[in-house]
Amino acid sequence: MRRHLAKLSVPFREPFVTSAGVLPARELLLLRIEDDDGAVGFGEAAPFEPYDGVSLDAVAEALANGAGGPPSLPQARAAEEMALLDLEARRAGRPIGEPGDAERVAAVREAIGPWPALRVDANGAWTVDEAVEAVERLARHDLQLVEQPCRSLEELAAVREAVRVPVAADESVATADDVRAAADAGACDAVNVKLAASGGFQAAREALAAARENGLEPYLSSTLDGPWGIAAALQLAASERLSLACGLATLDLFDAALARALPGPRAGLLAVPQGPGLGVSVDDEALAEVLVEELEQ
Repeated sequence: MRRHLAKLSVPFREPFVTSAGVLPARELLLLRIEDDDGAVGFGEAAPFEPYDGVSLDAVAEALANGAGGPPSLPQARAAEEMALLDLEARRAGRPIGEPGDAERVAAVREAIGPWPALRVDANGAWTVDEAVEAVERLARHDLQLVEQPCRSLEELAAVREAVRVPVAADESVATADDVRAAADAGACDAVNVKLAASGGFQAAREALAAARENGLEPYLSSTLDGPWGIAAALQLAASERLSLACGLATLDLFDAALARALPGPRAGLLAVPQGPGLGVSVDDEALAEVLVEELEQ
């Protein structure tokens, strides 16, 4: 089986601002595998060092070795699995299955009306006292949940005990064991599972199952993934019949033809790709636009 690895840099339409800093572009790794019969599959590795502490170079080295990498690099394992599943499904012709917070939240609620649901995400930036004060101030805007107000499970549990708005864990959970630990700590009402951070489909499914077994509502979201990662997460979300809305409509943040490989949301919904494999088709010109380096193998 032939392997090819490429480093991509997909520019944002506007610099993307989080509590971890400002990003002008999203760096990704694209793994292409080709079998002896000519079948191909694509897998995307989307580590995000300010968020998960995993460097792009470490994941690239793991993928270059072709073994999926150690447990500390779930993004590499997810890319390997995604590429293999894409290849097999294509062969079979089937799919895979900050200051101003209050003003911004108020403006969004005014703009969208009483529905849809509204969430806020602090990316773990608040202390417990800051989180409690902020959530109580924002609660009047009918929040569905507040995601990762603080960093640790213990802090999340303290916030959850003090506020009426449901609390969701994000950065604090990735694996099924993490989800069970969050439930044991009383840290949250919901968990945000990410396909890459979990380590692939099976690991993400186990995390979703652990959430349900422990009375937590699960949902999926993107860590500014590319179209392959978004397509894979859409397939998983559809197969798991998740009831909470997922946060996967992030491709519109990018200023590149690559971002148009999947249709945008309509009436708040993303269509599950219907083509074989991941259902993603990116032409050479769109790929060349964001290609930084060919990492030959």
